[in-house]
Amino acid sequence: MAEEKIFNKYKDRGSVHWREMMSRDPRRFNAFQQARYDWIIKTAGDMKGKRVLDLGCGDGSLTYMLCRAGAHVVGADNEDMGIKFARENLASQNVDNKLHYEFVVASAYSLPFENASFDIIAHCEVIEHLAEPERMLAEAKRVMKTDGKFIVTTPHRLHEFPKDPNHVREFFPEELKALLQKFFPSVEIKLTHQIMWYALHSYSVRHFGNRQLGFWLINALTLWLGINPFNFDYKHPTKRDIFTEILAVCKS
Repeated sequence: MAEEKIFNKYKDRGSVHWREMMSRDPRRFNAFQQARYDWIIKTAGDMKGKRVLDLGCGDGSLTYMLCRAGAHVVGADNEDMGIKFARENLASQNVDNKLHYEFVVASAYSLPFENASFDIIAHCEVIEHLAEPERMLAEAKRVMKTDGKFIVTTPHRLHEFPKDPNHVREFFPEELKALLQKFFPSVEIKLTHQIMWYALHSYSVRHFGNRQLGFWLINALTLWLGINPFNFDYKHPTKRDIFTEILAVCKS
């Protein structure tokens, strides 16, 4: 059985996703990461008054966006430091007490919630880190209401082995679908984050001191014009279209 990787993201990088999301500086904002959250919000639909679980909430970035959409959110993560950052981050934006949230340190393999507790469960960029995703999926199914939605995002597997050393396993779309269908009878797969934009976002020019000009350009386009290319919806992709992210929507 694969082993989960131990890495010190919060110790080494602090509340990195929150800093990226809140920054208005194109050099520090991250349009790629922001689009992951945007796709989840769009897919979830109307969340006003609904009870939502952010499973693997990290520093609370997605939790904040779910709250702003009107949801009552529970953020769960097994990292004490991640939850500490999440509490601090949300508190800094909740001066008028209009955001409804709570955070709990908990393993995705053993959630401290009653059966059928949540209308929506969001699981953003976590499943690739899990050695036993089946255990997490069994728990997600248990705590989700029968008419609920379980939304998963994860990197599209493009290499023989995970490119990120902290990933236990990356998935091809059909692999992920087959895994999810063991627990949820209805699974829809969508591919996002077209690779052309990813290549530009990652492109650096040595002539300019290796500055990430493409990164800045797409971030500026998102921040200043409200156009994030990673949110483009390719409804009829061709065989030549390659995508870097998978979005899965599961229902009972």
